[in-house]
Amino acid sequence: MFKLANKPISFLLAGALTTGVALTGCSQNAPVNPETATPQGGQTSAPAADKSIPDPAKRYKISVALNAVVPVDKDGEMLKYFGDKFNTDYDVWNIESNKWDEILNLKFASGEIPDQMFVKGFTGLQKYVKQDLLAEIPEEMVKKNAPNLYKELNETAVKDGLKYGKVGSKLYGLPIPNAVRNRKPIVWNGIWLNNVGITKTPETIQEFEEAMYKFANDDPDKNGKKDTYGLSQTGMQAVYGAYGYLPEIWQERDGKLVYGSVQPEVKQALTMLSKWYKDKVLDPEFITGENQGGYYAFTHAFFNGRIGFSSIGEYYTWKPVLYPGDSKSENYLELKKIKPELADKLVHGLPPKGPEGKLGVSAPNEVNGNFIGFGKQLEKEPDKMAKALQNLEAMNKSYDDFLTSIFGIQGKHWEFNKDNGFPGFINGADAKMLVKMGVMLNPFEPKEFTIKRAKPRFDWADQNQYNVGGISNSLLTPLASESKYKEELLKIEKEAFISIITGDKPISYFDEFVARWKKSGGEQLEKEANEWFATIK
Repeated sequence: MFKLANKPISFLLAGALTTGVALTGCSQNAPVNPETATPQGGQTSAPAADKSIPDPAKRYKISVALNAVVPVDKDGEMLKYFGDKFNTDYDVWNIESNKWDEILNLKFASGEIPDQMFVKGFTGLQKYVKQDLLAEIPEEMVKKNAPNLYKELNETAVKDGLKYGKVGSKLYGLPIPNAVRNRKPIVWNGIWLNNVGITKTPETIQEFEEAMYKFANDDPDKNGKKDTYGLSQTGMQAVYGAYGYLPEIWQERDGKLVYGSVQPEVKQALTMLSKWYKDKVLDPEFITGENQGGYYAFTHAFFNGRIGFSSIGEYYTWKPVLYPGDSKSENYLELKKIKPELADKLVHGLPPKGPEGKLGVSAPNEVNGNFIGFGKQLEKEPDKMAKALQNLEAMNKSYDDFLTSIFGIQGKHWEFNKDNGFPGFINGADAKMLVKMGVMLNPFEPKEFTIKRAKPRFDWADQNQYNVGGISNSLLTPLASESKYKEELLKIEKEAFISIITGDKPISYFDEFVARWKKSGGEQLEKEANEWFATIK
């Protein structure tokens, strides 16, 4: 960790990263042979250290701000394992995910910057660069110290992937690719479907609406009370998708990029959602969301029998345990504890088709929009940046190295399954325990290794059509004016959508919202988005 003086954040760039020779005390009149020159005192000068690689004799201390779902123990077994293996002392900052920006901003304000940090989103990358918090990452340094990771990020997982981590022409973040790009889940309470007489998974928006009303009105839990709803916050995305455009993402339309939230089709989706809210089909507590704390993908509204449909989390958090030691399946396992009878009655379907045959929920981009960056101070300590790169390279160099970095120690925390050859937890180990022990130091998942170690999961996803109906954000770059406008535009959008859905504003207010969005900076973002889009088409 680096601590700034109490003054504006500014640093001089580090000098050229080249090997040099110290020449001191030479006569001005004598010719100098740089290979044999000696300084005053007669001692031959040593070559200056190459600062683009770490000093092999030095034990480095690297502070890391992680985006971990549970706190990492400062004495965690894997933290110590990696520390000893890489001759590095790791100082992990434990930051609650839901307070990430708040806590980091407080640290930045007090002059503290981690050496290595998780950077959330293109806007976060741009904001940190503007605030002079991130060091420029020389591409040659990445090639030299992490050649396999460089190839993965720039060639294998994503073509020219490093461009996504650039602001202007300079690289500030190592983009984190998505090895597999399956869409968000579509999960039904199968017991409820059966109880209300629905034998075929809803496929159209009309069938979807029918199911929502039956969930709200036909006592699907058979408790004799009217205390159930069709859907809540995350399920609304499938409704927007039925009309072709998702809020808060950029999509292509007629050869140009458009912002989904201001498209006229969204007005149709809002009309439907407003009606459902009035008819008490949409959970009136949708504003606070389905998750009431704990693991981010949990939907307490679904678990507790308040709603019968959800799109929260990821497809793999809902999958069953496919073999002994299989990882993930957090929502499925939670249901096994709370409602074991429901866990194996979940129904996975496609997003509903709208009147024009459109459908979709969000799916990842080729890069997930998050990055690994290095604190500005490392421009003056390039050897430490090089050390951090070498450590990341080592964690992803081979399949076994990769598995150790995410599962822990073979034979103690995980082992290859004897029947199918896939890695799985043993001796009571699980994902949360390993995070606490320190496996989150590796944020990358090389595509080849990920598919190799989790093939059963991807096969299950394909069987349940999670490779169909995904809508990805088509904007894969930070916009110059995002940091100026985006926060206010999102506030305007959320207020408008909530007001329309709850009936505080008529549906006609959507047109007023669109005009206000454009006037408040949206038009400028559209211009910048399409200037970028023209460069990649």
